[in-house]
Amino acid sequence: MLKGKRVLVTREKAQAKALSQTLERYGAIPIELPLIRIGRAKQVDQHLLHEWHTFDWIIFTSQNGVKYFFELIGEINPPTWPKVAAVGEKTAKALQKRNVVVDLIPNDFVAESLAETLQPLLSTDTRVLLVKGNLARDTLREQLSNMADVTDWVVYETTYNEEAKPQLIHFLQQRMIDAITFTSSSTVHSFAQAIAGENVDLSFVTIACIGPITKQTALDLGISVHVCPHTYTIDAMIEELNQYFTRGE
Repeated sequence: MLKGKRVLVTREKAQAKALSQTLERYGAIPIELPLIRIGRAKQVDQHLLHEWHTFDWIIFTSQNGVKYFFELIGEINPPTWPKVAAVGEKTAKALQKRNVVVDLIPNDFVAESLAETLQPLLSTDTRVLLVKGNLARDTLREQLSNMADVTDWVVYETTYNEEAKPQLIHFLQQRMIDAITFTSSSTVHSFAQAIAGENVDLSFVTIACIGPITKQTALDLGISVHVCPHTYTIDAMIEELNQYFTRGE
C-alpha cells in the first residue's frame, strides 16, 4: 500500500495540489518538485484573437489550453460559439466551469481517439482551431489535416525548470523517494534532461505514468515504467500505484 511512501510529484506547481491531495488520502507523503514551468505564450497570433469564434470547431486538449485561451480572449463573448471538443474529463470540466457547452469528448483521453470520433463530423472545408501548447505532439494536427482545414493556436508554453535539478539529484542519490509520478510527456523529458550525465540509480524507484503517451515517452528515453492505468486520470494512476505497492508487500 501507499501508506508512508514518499512520492515525487513532478507536475507544474499550480497543478500539483490535486495530485498531492489524492496521494495524502492514501496515506502517502507527496513531495512536490515541479520539473516544468507553464506560462502564457510570449508570441501569440493576434489575428486569431479576433477570429477564433469564426471557426466551425475549437479543440482543447488540456486544462492549460483552456486556462490560457481564456486569459487571452478576456471577456469576449461572441453571439455564437463554434462547436467545442475536449480531450479528457478535466479539460471538459474546465470549459463547463466557464459555461462553455462541450459538444464532443472522446471515450479515450488521447488525441488519436478524438480524431477518430471527430472524423464523421468533418469535411475538407470544415475550419478547425486547435488550441495547444508549444510542446504539443503533432499527431492530432496531422490526423485532422487529412479531414479538415486545421489552424494551430499556441496559447501557452512549457519550459524545463532548471532550479529543480539539484534537489532532484539529491533525492535520487540519497534514495529519499519511493515513487515518481509523471502526468505528461513534458515532465518526463524534463526529468531525463535533469538526470542526464548524473550518477543516479533508478532501480529502487517505482515509476508511474498517467497514460500510454507519457509511458511511451519514458520508455523511449530509457526509463522503466511500472504503473500505467487503463483510465488516464490522476485518481486511476494513484489507485494503480497503491495496488502495485500492495502486491509487492
